[in-house]
Amino acid sequence: MNVLYIRSGYKGIYTYFDRWIEEGFLQSSVRFFSVSEFEEDTIRSIRAFKPDISLMMTGDRIPSEWLQWLKTEQIPVYLWMTEDPFYFDVSMTIAPFADAVLTIEQNALDAYRQMGLQHVYYVPIPVNQRLFKKQPAEASLHTNLLLIGYPYPNRVELVKAAAKLPYTLRIIGKGWRRHLPKKIARQQNVLVMDEWIAPVRAALYYNSADVVLNPHRSYRFALNQNGHGIENISLNTRSLDIAACQAFQLTDLSPAPPFSSFVSYSGLADFADKIHFYMTNPGERKQTAALNYQETVPAYTYDQLPAVLAAIRSKTFS
Repeated sequence: MNVLYIRSGYKGIYTYFDRWIEEGFLQSSVRFFSVSEFEEDTIRSIRAFKPDISLMMTGDRIPSEWLQWLKTEQIPVYLWMTEDPFYFDVSMTIAPFADAVLTIEQNALDAYRQMGLQHVYYVPIPVNQRLFKKQPAEASLHTNLLLIGYPYPNRVELVKAAAKLPYTLRIIGKGWRRHLPKKIARQQNVLVMDEWIAPVRAALYYNSADVVLNPHRSYRFALNQNGHGIENISLNTRSLDIAACQAFQLTDLSPAPPFSSFVSYSGLADFADKIHFYMTNPGERKQTAALNYQETVPAYTYDQLPAVLAAIRSKTFS
Protein backbone atom coordinates (compact mmCIF):
# COMPACT_ATOMS: atom_id res chain seq x y z
CA MET A 1 0.00 0.00 0.00
CA ASN A 2 1.27 3.46 -0.95
CA VAL A 3 0.10 6.24 1.39
CA LEU A 4 0.24 9.92 0.45
CA TYR A 5 0.16 12.12 3.55
CA ILE A 6 -0.70 15.78 3.08
CA ARG A 7 0.58 17.75 6.07
CA SER A 8 -1.99 19.88 7.83
CA GLY A 9 -0.08 23.18 7.68
CA TYR A 10 -1.06 23.88 11.29
CA LYS A 11 1.58 25.02 13.75
CA GLY A 12 2.13 24.01 17.38
CA ILE A 13 1.34 20.41 18.25
CA TYR A 14 0.38 19.59 14.65
CA THR A 15 4.00 19.90 13.54
CA TYR A 16 4.71 17.05 15.96
CA PHE A 17 1.73 15.02 14.74
CA ASP A 18 3.07 15.29 11.17
CA ARG A 19 6.50 14.07 12.25
CA TRP A 20 5.16 11.24 14.42
CA ILE A 21 2.90 9.97 11.63
CA GLU A 22 5.90 9.75 9.34
CA GLU A 23 7.97 7.97 12.02
CA GLY A 24 5.15 5.48 12.53
CA PHE A 25 5.14 4.58 8.85
CA LEU A 26 8.92 4.14 8.85
CA GLN A 27 8.35 1.28 11.30
CA SER A 28 6.11 -0.48 8.76
CA SER A 29 6.35 -2.02 5.30
CA VAL A 30 3.87 0.52 3.92
CA ARG A 31 5.34 3.02 1.45
CA PHE A 32 4.84 6.59 2.64
CA PHE A 33 5.21 9.97 0.96
CA SER A 34 4.42 13.29 2.63
CA VAL A 35 3.89 16.70 1.05
CA SER A 36 2.97 20.21 2.16
CA GLU A 37 2.47 22.73 -0.60
CA PHE A 38 0.28 22.35 -3.67
CA GLU A 39 2.94 22.99 -6.35
CA GLU A 40 3.87 21.62 -9.78
CA ASP A 41 6.95 19.76 -8.51
CA THR A 42 4.88 18.23 -5.74
CA ILE A 43 2.20 17.09 -8.20
CA ARG A 44 4.81 15.39 -10.42
CA SER A 45 6.29 13.61 -7.40
CA ILE A 46 2.88 12.38 -6.26
CA ARG A 47 2.07 10.98 -9.70
CA ALA A 48 5.41 9.15 -9.74
CA PHE A 49 4.68 7.76 -6.26
CA LYS A 50 1.27 6.39 -7.38
CA PRO A 51 -0.58 6.54 -4.05
CA ASP A 52 -3.30 4.05 -3.20
CA ILE A 53 -4.83 6.45 -0.68
CA SER A 54 -4.29 9.98 0.58
CA LEU A 55 -4.58 11.05 4.21
CA MET A 56 -4.89 14.50 5.68
CA MET A 57 -5.73 15.94 9.10
CA THR A 58 -8.34 18.67 8.93
CA GLY A 59 -9.49 21.08 11.60
CA ASP A 60 -11.03 24.51 10.96
CA ARG A 61 -9.79 24.88 7.38
CA ILE A 62 -11.12 23.54 4.10
CA PRO A 63 -8.31 22.18 1.86
CA SER A 64 -10.33 22.82 -1.31
CA GLU A 65 -7.42 22.82 -3.78
CA TRP A 66 -6.16 19.43 -2.59
CA LEU A 67 -9.63 17.88 -2.48
CA GLN A 68 -10.45 18.94 -6.04
CA TRP A 69 -7.12 17.70 -7.41
CA LEU A 70 -7.26 14.35 -5.61
CA LYS A 71 -10.76 13.78 -6.98
CA THR A 72 -9.56 14.59 -10.50
CA GLU A 73 -6.66 12.16 -10.10
CA GLN A 74 -9.00 9.50 -8.65
CA ILE A 75 -6.87 9.13 -5.53
CA PRO A 76 -9.03 7.97 -2.60
CA VAL A 77 -9.25 10.62 0.12
CA TYR A 78 -9.16 9.79 3.83
CA LEU A 79 -10.04 12.84 5.91
CA TRP A 80 -9.02 12.69 9.57
CA MET A 81 -11.28 15.09 11.47
CA THR A 82 -8.92 15.89 14.34
CA GLU A 83 -10.92 18.79 15.77
CA ASP A 84 -14.28 17.04 16.08
CA PRO A 85 -16.74 17.93 17.45
CA PHE A 86 -15.52 21.49 18.04
CA TYR A 87 -15.37 22.36 14.32
CA PHE A 88 -18.03 19.94 13.14
CA ASP A 89 -19.61 22.66 10.98
CA VAL A 90 -16.41 22.61 8.91
CA SER A 91 -16.09 18.82 9.05
CA MET A 92 -19.57 18.25 7.62
CA THR A 93 -18.80 20.61 4.74
CA ILE A 94 -15.82 18.58 3.53
CA ALA A 95 -16.82 15.08 4.67
CA PRO A 96 -18.77 14.31 1.43
CA PHE A 97 -15.49 14.66 -0.51
CA ALA A 98 -13.95 11.78 1.46
CA ASP A 99 -13.84 8.11 0.56
CA ALA A 100 -13.39 7.47 4.28
CA VAL A 101 -13.93 9.76 7.25
CA LEU A 102 -11.81 9.25 10.35
CA THR A 103 -13.00 11.09 13.44
CA ILE A 104 -11.54 11.44 16.91
CA GLU A 105 -15.03 11.77 18.39
CA GLN A 106 -17.25 8.72 18.81
CA ASN A 107 -20.32 10.94 19.16
CA ALA A 108 -19.77 12.30 15.64
CA LEU A 109 -20.07 8.88 13.98
CA ASP A 110 -23.88 8.92 13.84
CA ALA A 111 -23.95 12.51 12.60
CA TYR A 112 -21.76 11.54 9.62
CA ARG A 113 -23.86 8.45 8.94
CA GLN A 114 -27.01 10.57 8.97
CA MET A 115 -25.39 12.54 6.14
CA GLY A 116 -25.40 9.32 4.12
CA LEU A 117 -21.71 8.57 4.59
CA GLN A 118 -20.98 4.84 4.92
CA HIS A 119 -17.25 4.71 5.60
CA VAL A 120 -16.86 6.50 8.93
CA TYR A 121 -14.43 5.32 11.61
CA TYR A 122 -13.38 6.29 15.11
CA VAL A 123 -9.61 6.84 15.02
CA PRO A 124 -8.19 8.80 17.98
CA ILE A 125 -4.96 10.73 17.52
CA PRO A 126 -2.38 8.17 18.64
CA VAL A 127 0.39 8.49 21.22
CA ASN A 128 4.13 8.54 20.60
CA GLN A 129 5.09 5.88 23.12
CA ARG A 130 8.81 6.47 22.54
CA LEU A 131 8.44 10.00 23.89
CA PHE A 132 5.54 9.63 26.32
CA LYS A 133 6.81 6.86 28.60
CA LYS A 134 7.43 6.13 32.25
CA GLN A 135 10.46 8.05 33.50
CA PRO A 136 11.91 8.79 36.94
CA ALA A 137 10.17 11.72 38.59
CA GLU A 138 12.23 14.90 38.82
CA ALA A 139 12.09 16.42 42.30
CA SER A 140 12.38 19.97 40.93
CA LEU A 141 9.27 19.43 38.77
CA HIS A 142 7.14 17.68 41.38
CA THR A 143 3.73 19.01 42.43
CA ASN A 144 0.73 17.21 43.85
CA LEU A 145 -1.56 18.41 41.06
CA LEU A 146 -0.73 19.34 37.46
CA LEU A 147 -2.78 20.80 34.62
CA ILE A 148 -1.32 21.38 31.15
CA GLY A 149 -3.45 23.03 28.49
CA TYR A 150 -5.25 26.12 27.26
CA PRO A 151 -7.32 28.03 29.87
CA TYR A 152 -10.80 27.18 28.64
CA PRO A 153 -13.52 28.48 31.01
CA ASN A 154 -14.23 25.05 32.54
CA ARG A 155 -10.50 24.59 33.22
CA VAL A 156 -10.30 27.98 34.91
CA GLU A 157 -13.18 27.00 37.20
CA LEU A 158 -11.48 23.71 38.01
CA VAL A 159 -8.23 25.48 38.87
CA LYS A 160 -10.10 27.84 41.19
CA ALA A 161 -11.46 24.81 43.02
CA ALA A 162 -8.13 22.95 43.02
CA ALA A 163 -6.32 25.99 44.44
CA LYS A 164 -8.48 25.77 47.58
CA LEU A 165 -7.27 22.25 48.35
CA PRO A 166 -4.26 21.60 50.62
CA TYR A 167 -2.04 20.51 47.73
CA THR A 168 0.51 22.10 45.43
CA LEU A 169 -0.78 22.87 41.95
CA ARG A 170 1.16 23.62 38.76
CA ILE A 171 -0.61 25.10 35.72
CA ILE A 172 1.13 25.19 32.34
CA GLY A 173 -0.22 26.84 29.21
CA LYS A 174 -0.33 30.05 27.23
CA GLY A 175 -2.79 32.62 28.57
CA TRP A 176 -3.26 31.42 32.15
CA ARG A 177 -2.10 34.67 33.77
CA ARG A 178 -4.67 36.54 31.72
CA HIS A 179 -7.56 34.23 32.65
CA LEU A 180 -6.74 33.29 36.23
CA PRO A 181 -7.65 35.70 39.07
CA LYS A 182 -4.45 37.33 40.38
CA LYS A 183 -5.34 36.35 43.93
CA ILE A 184 -5.17 32.67 42.99
CA ALA A 185 -2.08 33.03 40.81
CA ARG A 186 -0.23 34.54 43.79
CA GLN A 187 -1.07 31.74 46.22
CA GLN A 188 1.93 29.91 47.62
CA ASN A 189 0.60 26.51 46.60
CA VAL A 190 -0.05 27.61 42.99
CA LEU A 191 2.68 27.68 40.32
CA VAL A 192 1.76 29.25 36.97
CA MET A 193 3.87 28.73 33.83
CA ASP A 194 2.29 30.95 31.18
CA GLU A 195 3.84 29.21 28.17
CA TRP A 196 3.31 26.44 25.66
CA ILE A 197 5.72 23.59 26.32
CA ALA A 198 7.01 20.98 23.88
CA PRO A 199 5.84 17.38 24.26
CA VAL A 200 9.20 16.17 25.59
CA ARG A 201 8.87 18.61 28.52
CA ALA A 202 5.23 17.74 29.05
CA ALA A 203 6.21 14.09 29.47
CA LEU A 204 8.65 15.05 32.23
CA TYR A 205 5.97 16.99 34.08
CA TYR A 206 3.45 14.16 33.75
CA ASN A 207 5.96 11.78 35.28
CA SER A 208 6.68 14.16 38.16
CA ALA A 209 3.11 14.91 39.35
CA ASP A 210 0.97 12.90 41.75
CA VAL A 211 -2.30 13.64 39.91
CA VAL A 212 -2.63 15.07 36.39
CA LEU A 213 -5.84 17.02 35.87
CA ASN A 214 -7.35 16.56 32.41
CA PRO A 215 -10.58 18.53 31.95
CA HIS A 216 -11.64 18.55 28.30
CA ARG A 217 -12.62 21.46 26.10
CA SER A 218 -16.38 21.95 26.26
CA TYR A 219 -18.52 21.29 23.19
CA ARG A 220 -20.34 24.51 24.18
CA PHE A 221 -17.22 26.74 24.17
CA ALA A 222 -18.16 30.07 22.58
CA LEU A 223 -15.55 29.94 19.81
CA ASN A 224 -16.45 26.46 18.62
CA GLN A 225 -18.12 25.91 15.25
CA ASN A 226 -20.44 23.16 16.41
CA GLY A 227 -23.93 24.25 15.43
CA HIS A 228 -25.26 20.71 15.83
CA GLY A 229 -24.24 20.76 19.49
CA ILE A 230 -22.47 17.40 19.30
CA GLU A 231 -21.22 16.60 22.79
CA ASN A 232 -17.71 15.21 23.11
CA ILE A 233 -17.54 11.86 24.91
CA SER A 234 -14.15 10.66 23.62
CA LEU A 235 -10.88 11.18 25.43
CA ASN A 236 -8.51 13.80 24.01
CA THR A 237 -5.02 12.97 22.82
CA ARG A 238 -3.57 14.32 26.07
CA SER A 239 -5.34 11.47 27.88
CA LEU A 240 -3.35 8.93 25.87
CA ASP A 241 -0.08 10.84 26.39
CA ILE A 242 -0.58 10.82 30.16
CA ALA A 243 -1.58 7.14 30.14
CA ALA A 244 1.52 6.18 28.15
CA CYS A 245 3.63 7.81 30.88
CA GLN A 246 1.83 5.58 33.41
CA ALA A 247 0.88 8.74 35.28
CA PHE A 248 -2.41 8.96 37.16
CA GLN A 249 -5.01 11.33 35.71
CA LEU A 250 -8.46 12.63 36.60
CA THR A 251 -10.71 13.58 33.70
CA ASP A 252 -14.12 15.21 33.46
CA LEU A 253 -15.39 12.73 30.85
CA SER A 254 -16.73 9.32 31.77
CA PRO A 255 -14.84 7.58 28.98
CA ALA A 256 -16.55 5.40 26.44
CA PRO A 257 -15.03 2.00 25.62
CA PRO A 258 -12.29 1.01 25.01
CA PHE A 259 -11.01 3.31 27.78
CA SER A 260 -13.03 2.01 30.71
CA SER A 261 -10.33 2.26 33.41
CA PHE A 262 -9.90 6.04 33.30
CA VAL A 263 -11.18 7.79 36.44
CA SER A 264 -13.58 10.71 35.98
CA TYR A 265 -15.23 13.23 38.27
CA SER A 266 -18.70 14.77 38.06
CA GLY A 267 -18.82 18.32 39.39
CA LEU A 268 -16.46 20.21 41.68
CA ALA A 269 -17.55 18.50 44.92
CA ASP A 270 -16.86 15.06 43.45
CA PHE A 271 -13.57 16.41 42.08
CA ALA A 272 -12.45 17.47 45.58
CA ASP A 273 -13.50 14.13 47.05
CA LYS A 274 -11.58 12.18 44.44
CA ILE A 275 -8.48 14.35 44.85
CA HIS A 276 -8.47 13.69 48.60
CA PHE A 277 -9.00 9.96 48.06
CA TYR A 278 -6.29 9.45 45.45
CA MET A 279 -3.79 11.75 47.16
CA THR A 280 -4.04 9.56 50.27
CA ASN A 281 -4.04 6.28 48.31
CA PRO A 282 -0.94 6.14 46.10
CA GLY A 283 -1.46 2.43 45.50
CA GLU A 284 -4.80 3.15 43.86
CA ARG A 285 -3.17 5.77 41.65
CA LYS A 286 -0.49 3.34 40.54
CA GLN A 287 -2.96 0.54 39.82
CA THR A 288 -5.29 2.78 37.79
CA ALA A 289 -2.40 4.30 35.84
CA ALA A 290 -1.20 0.81 34.93
CA LEU A 291 -4.67 -0.09 33.61
CA ASN A 292 -4.81 3.18 31.62
CA TYR A 293 -1.47 2.24 30.06
CA GLN A 294 -2.68 -1.23 29.08
CA GLU A 295 -5.71 0.26 27.32
CA THR A 296 -3.53 2.72 25.41
CA VAL A 297 -0.22 1.05 24.46
CA PRO A 298 0.35 -0.52 21.98
CA ALA A 299 -3.17 -0.34 20.46
CA TYR A 300 -3.28 3.46 20.04
CA THR A 301 0.25 4.33 18.93
CA TYR A 302 1.58 5.80 15.69
CA ASP A 303 3.24 2.45 14.96
CA GLN A 304 -0.26 0.95 14.63
CA LEU A 305 -1.57 3.64 12.27
CA PRO A 306 -0.46 1.91 9.02
CA ALA A 307 -2.36 -1.24 10.05
CA VAL A 308 -5.42 0.84 11.00
CA LEU A 309 -5.43 2.51 7.57
CA ALA A 310 -4.92 -0.82 5.80
CA ALA A 311 -7.91 -2.29 7.65
CA ILE A 312 -10.06 0.71 6.73
CA ARG A 313 -8.96 0.43 3.10
CA SER A 314 -9.97 -3.22 2.99
CA LYS A 315 -13.45 -2.29 4.30
CA THR A 316 -13.79 0.70 2.00
CA PHE A 317 -13.00 -1.24 -1.17
CA SER A 318 -14.53 -4.60 -0.23
